Amino acid sequence: MNIATYFTYPIFQRALIACILAGGVISLVGIVIVVLHLTTIRFALMHTALLGSAAAIVLSLPPVWGALFAIAVTAWLMGPLSDKLKVDTGVSGALFMTGSLALAFFFFYQAGIPAMEAFDVFSGNILSLTKADVISLSVVSVTILILVICFYRELQLVLYNEDLALTLGIQSKLVRNIMLLSCGMAIGVVMRLVGALLVDAIILLPALGALQLGSSLATVLVITSLFGLISTVLGLLIALKLNWPLGVTITLTGVVVLLLITFYRKLREHIRRK
Repeated sequence: MNIATYFTYPIFQRALIACILAGGVISLVGIVIVVLHLTTIRFALMHTALLGSAAAIVLSLPPVWGALFAIAVTAWLMGPLSDKLKVDTGVSGALFMTGSLALAFFFFYQAGIPAMEAFDVFSGNILSLTKADVISLSVVSVTILILVICFYRELQLVLYNEDLALTLGIQSKLVRNIMLLSCGMAIGVVMRLVGALLVDAIILLPALGALQLGSSLATVLVITSLFGLISTVLGLLIALKLNWPLGVTITLTGVVVLLLITFYRKLREHIRRK
């Protein structure tokens, strides 16, 4: 089948829209995660997603709703809890990770919930996206874009030095907490696309590549968006052309793009030294 023919069907149209939004906009939160050293946070959010999924099943609600709600609450509370306990955000993330996992299995035991039903929240399938999923992805994407545009200066200062931002009159802790919430919601919607195990392909890889090339936050944001689009859209097209698994192909495309960026940077530095 010709690739263009695929996009005459709604499921592939939704997949393409999801790839554009995820790669072009959602990937921007990866900059925050990498620069603030919050890579371990995603594990805490995924574990709380499991807890939310289990609670939703107990209440006879869709597991995905519970997962997204739990992620949002956790992402918002993580920053204030770190401030209260005077510990690094990664430490409070570990607390949420272990506590939510224990509570999730407690729910499984007390309510007789089949654990695998809750674990379904970790398995993403971009071709199973509904209109509601695309709307959710669009809302999160627009929110992230608005936050980046409206709070660019504050974001730049907090990413550079949180203490310096505070001395300049910026509510750095509030900005950080909003960024954490944005990261949480981004991880939640991306899990629906490629699954929990492949979230890094969209969230982290484009940012890692951009940070190697960009010299300012503005250029890093643009490059991240560009590389995110290349990874997701090109990965989707390759998967359809070769009949490969979509999530895996998108991930592998992101890995290849990152390797090419790293090779280019090393080559450029080698030429300059000469």
